[in-house]
Amino acid sequence: MTNLKAVAASDQVVNNTSHGRTTREKVSNTLTSEIIIGICTPIGSFKENVIDNIESLLDTKYGYIVKRIKLSSFIEKYYDFNTTAEIGQSTSYTYLMNKIKGGDYLRDKYNPSCLVELAIRDIHYDRMEEQQKKDLSFNDQVPLVEPRRICYIIDSLKNLEELNLLRAVYGDIFYCFSVFSPEQERKDNLTKKDLTPTEVEKVVNTDEYENNSHGQNVRNTFVEGDFFIRVSNSNLDKLSKKIERYFNIIFESDVITPMPDEIAMYEAKSAAGNSACLSRQVGAAITNSKGEIISRGWNDVPKFGGNLYKEGETVDVRCKNKGFCSNDITKFKVAEDIIKAFAANPEIKSKLFGEGEMAANDSTFKILLNIIRKNTKVKDLIEFSRSVHAEMHAIIMGSQLSGNKMIGGKLFCTTYPCHNCARHIIVAGITEIYYIEPYKKSLCIELHEDAITEEESSTTKTKILMYDGVAPRRYLEFFTLSKQRKDNDGNIIKSKFSKINPKTRITLQALPTLEIQAIHSLTETGLLNV
Repeated sequence: MTNLKAVAASDQVVNNTSHGRTTREKVSNTLTSEIIIGICTPIGSFKENVIDNIESLLDTKYGYIVKRIKLSSFIEKYYDFNTTAEIGQSTSYTYLMNKIKGGDYLRDKYNPSCLVELAIRDIHYDRMEEQQKKDLSFNDQVPLVEPRRICYIIDSLKNLEELNLLRAVYGDIFYCFSVFSPEQERKDNLTKKDLTPTEVEKVVNTDEYENNSHGQNVRNTFVEGDFFIRVSNSNLDKLSKKIERYFNIIFESDVITPMPDEIAMYEAKSAAGNSACLSRQVGAAITNSKGEIISRGWNDVPKFGGNLYKEGETVDVRCKNKGFCSNDITKFKVAEDIIKAFAANPEIKSKLFGEGEMAANDSTFKILLNIIRKNTKVKDLIEFSRSVHAEMHAIIMGSQLSGNKMIGGKLFCTTYPCHNCARHIIVAGITEIYYIEPYKKSLCIELHEDAITEEESSTTKTKILMYDGVAPRRYLEFFTLSKQRKDNDGNIIKSKFSKINPKTRITLQALPTLEIQAIHSLTETGLLNV
């Protein structure tokens, strides 16, 4: 039932503050300048340096109040947190693993996004409390709110459901900063906290990926960021400039155009959309030594006469039309052949299948087949695919079209290259590789440690590095002009930083209602009653 009193109060505020304005102007008057930032980063990264830079910039340059919400504080509050070192463990290791265990427990018992729901609750209550202090009437159904120059930093996201919920509630005023530091530097940072090498490995692996719906999954969350920041000991001095550039984009407070690396990664992501591969869409772009794009590629089935099958052609024999993935089907046959090879030995056969004839529908056969398919390197086989990989497609087309311009160039790929592509990347003379999504099946470093490295400072090997820059997913939004750059006299328009609004804003009349849904979920699951 509509709360007529609240609606009347709302109408009165609108009439008092926007009399004589157009409807569009009235709606614009409800837009907020609030910003929500989520930090996603593998454990041990230089996260604090990034957050400190963001806080300082927003405070001193843009006149923002910055409030940090640590999701781990909710774990300590709602989970029986043990900080005493267990036998055979360092105190730091016990603390970190109990924090991970506590987060898993809460996400499993309540829901995968419960920690972020608590953060959303705190943001909502903080806003409502401030409105009360200013003596502004409000109601849960029709909130009467006032725009604020405030930024909430949510530290830090570990699960994809957390990220998706923040985007659902806050839309385009939410920005995910994915912060990456080299693995060895992350391990060194954890070692400084008195963890043993074995403990460091365990913490890093657990933080990166737990194979369940409620566990930590930084790997799959990280790749969905809006800004990627690669920060290490060697480039800490450049971090503040990088952060400043990103906020110039958010506020459109300066004329910012894409860096060559950002253009190339956007081209790679765009190329991925051409792929009909049943496993994953991968795109690649190659630049010459000057940063100019010389070729693009994507993963799909090659056709007679050259290049790949494309949509709309008379003949299209891609896997989507055949109805199955040849790589998976062949891997399954390999697993079956392994079992049959063991069964061909009479002594082994009698132990596994008894004296009767072995059949593919035997329970023992099915158990062994499942074990081989899921727990051996058979699951990682990639050579039975009909598709040309994106990197290979880009290399072949680039070689045909650009001669030797690829030598000394860079390859941008949406996914970390496999070991099959790695050797071709090396022989093509490419010196730098940039990727967004990890690919754990890849053995390129193990097989080509003489020619490929993940060390950023190397000058004698092909470097393979995490991409650093604006995410392709928001490339057009960030680099498309939304306001005039010059006045009628041709002079560049300069805004006062402490007054300028973010490029993207949303109405505060709807936002509190969405936040209340998170509070309702917390109440329904019983977490608020703990």
